[in-house]
Amino acid sequence: MKIRIAPEFKTQMAKEFKTSKQNVKTALDYYNNSELAKKVRARAKELLLTEANNVTV
Repeated sequence: MKIRIAPEFKTQMAKEFKTSKQNVKTALDYYNNSELAKKVRARAKELLLTEANNVTV
């Protein structure tokens, strides 16, 4: 399983968590399960839900 998000979100999260974009990518690809990786995935979910709520039908 992978979490797919826009590149600008990956950049944003790397700055937020003071880590590299590569670390964000490996967290989103479930290559590791550290505390940071769990926080990155939770934040990605928040960002995706916010974006989904902005969609008008």
